[in-house]
Amino acid sequence: MAKTALSSLRMVVFVNENKTPDFAFRSMAAWGADITELPSAKVLKSAPDHDQPHDRNSWVHYRMGDYPAEPTQIDNDSIQPFHAYLAKMFTFSDHHFGIGSNSTSGHMLIVGGQTPTLKNPPFGPGGPQWDLPSIFTHAARKKITWAAVPDGDQYPVKFYSELNLAANALNVHPTSDVTNDAFIQLVQAGKLPQLSYVWGPAGADEHPPFRISDPAYLSRADDLLWRRVDAVVKAGQWDSTVFILTYDDWGGYADHVLTPVLETAVDAIHPGGFPIIGGSRLPFIMFGGPVGQRIDNTWHSHTSVIKTIIDMYGLGKFGVPRVDIAPTLTGLIDPLVKRPAPPAFGTKIVQPTPPSPRPAPVPTPAWKGPVNKPLADVVLNGGKTLAAPADAKVSLKPPKPPPALAGRASVAASGPTRRWQRPADW
Repeated sequence: MAKTALSSLRMVVFVNENKTPDFAFRSMAAWGADITELPSAKVLKSAPDHDQPHDRNSWVHYRMGDYPAEPTQIDNDSIQPFHAYLAKMFTFSDHHFGIGSNSTSGHMLIVGGQTPTLKNPPFGPGGPQWDLPSIFTHAARKKITWAAVPDGDQYPVKFYSELNLAANALNVHPTSDVTNDAFIQLVQAGKLPQLSYVWGPAGADEHPPFRISDPAYLSRADDLLWRRVDAVVKAGQWDSTVFILTYDDWGGYADHVLTPVLETAVDAIHPGGFPIIGGSRLPFIMFGGPVGQRIDNTWHSHTSVIKTIIDMYGLGKFGVPRVDIAPTLTGLIDPLVKRPAPPAFGTKIVQPTPPSPRPAPVPTPAWKGPVNKPLADVVLNGGKTLAAPADAKVSLKPPKPPPALAGRASVAASGPTRRWQRPADW
């Protein structure tokens, strides 16, 4: 595909929270995706209204087989019909993976291909900053316009020193209110840049509630994604925009596919190292006017998001080895294709009919890159490095799933759950 054709497109990356393919996209099994289906009687008709342990400790014990991650599936066609529609009509990747930890490390892997920490800093105002390269400043060197739309706390953009500089901060548009969304405002004002990363605000990012009952959180996130995409359609930019939807981490939900072991990290139980990248398999949908309908069964991680942007715009090497050797996904994009836009927001979504006969999952080719390497040192700006993170707390005993959370306050009385109401280690 001609590089100039790809560089004429926009890229919008949506990042939400805490899902595995088995949990969130059950209906994709009928389309040939590698999804294990629970019996219909066990499929949840409403969103699970509680959080699960999903830090590095719980992931290590889950991968060891002694922590029972929640084996849950939702009726995704009814709970998140727009998500389901996109997965069926465009490209659903069923072998995408992240890092074997929780939120902060997962988000930073998507933005810069590396993480200086394996645990969550305290949530809320402030927090640490690291002098890390990001895809935003790398793109800006080639005059690619960009925007970051984080939540109201500016998470995770606030952790990057370079993105807190005054000139770059002008491209950061925090949003904390789904009725007054900064991304939609950019689109409606005709200011959608070439590259955008867009997070869901707390209460609409698909993260389960911790202290406050909020059974509508998945439906709210589905509607917000729909409204955001619909704004791009109404602005006449559907044909020239490639969208990605993916997730920061596994959220404590079981998934039946084991990822390849690219890098390992030392912990209290594993002095010789234990898998850290890949982490759990995560949902990944690429959609938009230039994106075809397929099940993509190739292995790739969050670093492939960055590599794809680099290859689209001819940005040159990023300088972080795991990014520069990552598989590119530009082969999933064809600027000559003009796929129809999804239904307008608020109209009825009719799920497409699955193929018949039902296709079986196609075996996934083996990962072709390096495997079983120690977690690499962190590359800083200016040619400096930082020792690979070793700050995760892994205990000898596995965590306990949370008890029944009956009797919590209702979101109607208390407002949407906020990110910093969760324990920092989850």
